[in-house]
This record gives sequence, structure tokens and C-alpha cells, in this order.
Amino acid sequence: MRSAMRMVAFAGVASLAAILGSSAQASITLENGETVLLADVFAQADRTVYIGDKEFKFDSWSSAHMPSTQVVLGAYISQSANQYGLYNVGFDLYGAFGDGTPGNGQIAEANLQYEVAVRPEYYARGIRLCDVHLAFDGAAVGTGSFARVDETVLDLDANALLGQLSAYDLAGPPPQQQLSDARDFCVTGAPGFRAFEVNKDIRFFARGANDTAAASFVHQEFSQVPAPGALALLGLAGAIGSRRRRS
Repeated sequence: MRSAMRMVAFAGVASLAAILGSSAQASITLENGETVLLADVFAQADRTVYIGDKEFKFDSWSSAHMPSTQVVLGAYISQSANQYGLYNVGFDLYGAFGDGTPGNGQIAEANLQYEVAVRPEYYARGIRLCDVHLAFDGAAVGTGSFARVDETVLDLDANALLGQLSAYDLAGPPPQQQLSDARDFCVTGAPGFRAFEVNKDIRFFARGANDTAAASFVHQEFSQVPAPGALALLGLAGAIGSRRRRS
């Protein structure tokens, strides 16, 4: 169901790009399912997008094959809350991702660097980041071809590596597929985090002239928990949920 919903949204990318191309906001706030052209995010002075209780600051998008003018960012807030009444928050990237020149021996690549932080007013009430979730609908056909997304996650405040995630479709031989990945950085006993820095590498390689390697979306979301002793402060969760259900 999630993939079908993303494909429907992707169908409107071209028209959305035309509508959003004249954006001139100082910062951008998106409700669940709302979108913005990635190039317009980078056109803002602060390169920041607010989604739910999260602040996403986009540092860079580097690609010779997939320009930001052809990538749409869509806000994501989960349908249901966890046991603490908190919702997962994240975003989708929509575009015609892939190796557009199969058989030329080159990898089509894009790199995204950004920071995700709990907004200060919510952090003060005890919300902390914990899990990172990655998914995409990549597909590769032809011996040696692949589609993959790899990302590195750091604790922004401590400047410390937390871990890595990977999603991929490898044509093989042998073929291998893992279209989603997740990491819980609180399992070691950490009380949660204020902010992550994420470096996301998106790559496609179609080895032969008749081979393919492509995807239409890359999904990212973050789950969260209350800090120790913060359950009494989480009346804000209901407000976030109400806004999500009205979307």
C-alpha cells in the first residue's frame, strides 16, 4: 500500500515542479503529504523544512545525473502513533531516479547531506530521536547491474558515528534484494538524541545497453521516544496527532 501511494504522488511531479518553481519563502513548513521541489528548498536562505515536530536542514545535493530541479520532497507523518503517542516523521524524495545511459560503464549517483532535529519546543518537553528507517523501490535488471541507497548516521551533537543503513536491488549473480532497512540507536541504553546528521548516497548502474537500474522514490522516517521522566510532558503528542489526522 505504501508503494502504491508513493507512485500516485510521483505521477504529479511534473505539474508540482511547475507550480512550486516560484517559491520564495524564508523557510518551508509542510503538512503530511504536502510537497516542495527540492531545488526550491536549496533556494531558501536557511534550507530548512519543518515537518511535524522535526526540523530538516538540507546541506547539499550533489549529482551530475539527477538535478534537484527534477526531484520533489514530500512530507511524511505516520498514520499511527507508538506506545507513547508519538508519530514517526520523515520525508520522501520523488523523481525519475536511475541510470539514464545504460551500458556506458558509469554509475549514476546522487548524494544528499542533511540534518534532522527535534524542534526546540518539543525537545524541551522530552521528545528524543531513536530509530532511522530507510526504504525505496529500486529495481535492477541485467548481470552486474544494481540500484542502491546507502546512508551514514551521526549524532550531530557529539559528532559521533552511530551506524549505517542500506537498501538495494542487486541483479547479481546471485540476485540480492533488501528494499528497506532500519536502525534503533537507543538499544544500547542511550536516552535518545536531539539531532542526527545523515549522509545519503543514491546509486544506479545498468551494466549493459539493454539493462535497467531505476527507482521512483526514496523514503526516510524517524521514530522517537520520551526522555526518561518526560511522559508527563507529552501532552503535545495529541496535538501532533490531531494535525496528522486532519491532513
